[in-house]
Amino acid sequence: MKIVLLLIVSCAAAFAQAGRDAALQLDELIQEALQNNPELRAFDANREAAQARIPQMSSLDDPRFDFEIEEAPRGAPFNTSQWKYVNFGLTQMLPFPGKLAKAKKLAEIDAQHAHHDYAEKTLDIIANVKAAYFELYMIQRGLEVNQENINLMTQFVNIAKIRYAIGQVMNQDVLKANVELARLANAQITLQQQEETVKAMLNVLRNRAPQAPLGQTVLPERGPLSFELEALQRTALAYRPMLHHDSLGVAQSRIANSLARRQYWPDFDLSLKYVASPYDGFRGFTAMAGVSLPFSFWSIKKQRGRVEETAAETRMKEAMVDNTKNMILFAVQDGLAKVQSAQRMLELYRATILPQAEQALQVTLANYQTRQTDFLMLLDSYRMLQMSKMEYYEAEAKYEMSLAELERAVGKKLE
Repeated sequence: MKIVLLLIVSCAAAFAQAGRDAALQLDELIQEALQNNPELRAFDANREAAQARIPQMSSLDDPRFDFEIEEAPRGAPFNTSQWKYVNFGLTQMLPFPGKLAKAKKLAEIDAQHAHHDYAEKTLDIIANVKAAYFELYMIQRGLEVNQENINLMTQFVNIAKIRYAIGQVMNQDVLKANVELARLANAQITLQQQEETVKAMLNVLRNRAPQAPLGQTVLPERGPLSFELEALQRTALAYRPMLHHDSLGVAQSRIANSLARRQYWPDFDLSLKYVASPYDGFRGFTAMAGVSLPFSFWSIKKQRGRVEETAAETRMKEAMVDNTKNMILFAVQDGLAKVQSAQRMLELYRATILPQAEQALQVTLANYQTRQTDFLMLLDSYRMLQMSKMEYYEAEAKYEMSLAELERAVGKKLE
């Protein structure tokens, strides 16, 4: 049992030491994810496709070339000298003035939509990388704390064995210390599994193999941060791509409504034909013009329906803009509250909770060595310090996560 336990502890220490070889920089991970993330590349390709649609929407329809043979003799259909007429013609449809300009404007707004979708997805990728990074930081610090606890508990086991050997304590203290040591070894394995899962997530975000190696995370040095809610909300309304996307949707619906109203106006067909008659030698041109009748009584309902549909879509998108604005303002307020709460909690652990837990353990350990307290009190003090350290690193990670969420809500990096 002891041999297996020592092997587990040794492996845990080896894994922890192997991960400390290289520092894992957050900015480098974000940059790599922005370059290689497949989902973001798909949004970028969609943006290029939307941009390429603009000249298509501003161009006329393809002209039509016609070749026509009239009155070819039934008995000699391939005798070209007997054909009465051979016609070559070119036909072009011309929409009513202004329709193409409106269609081009709609395509331009679609391209801007694609750009804002790409920008919003960029914010998502950055937020996901940061969330995974800070979660990995919390797990890796947990591995370090747990390894320190293993070393400390090993000392407790040795002290208990010495005191048991000289008859100062019962064997129960040694058994409890060994059970606690086994519990720590099991916790180390669990944390290592969690570490591998989060590393795989970071690798997938960077379009790498899930099992690609990653080093140790480090947090940036930060002093106390102070933000004003109104300033953050103004920044969010100015920078958040989602709000620009929805605002452009209102303009797009209004242009679509204007285009729908122009559908009441007719389009034109122009045709020019060259006519040749091998039969009698005639050569000449024929011109023809046609006009659509969108205001006919059997089609007028279709045009009216388009106008009503686009008007309703305009009202819907105006309401969506108001809703998006309210959601952004709330997200900023909620994010700032979380940052402030996490900052206060982190300061509390640094200034009060962690120092007191360390001091309590030192006092209890000294009392145990001088037989002024029992092993259970020592174990309680040790567990309190262990929990305080884990909660401290969790508070660090949550502070950074809440700051990343606030930046996501605002739409830009906060200096």
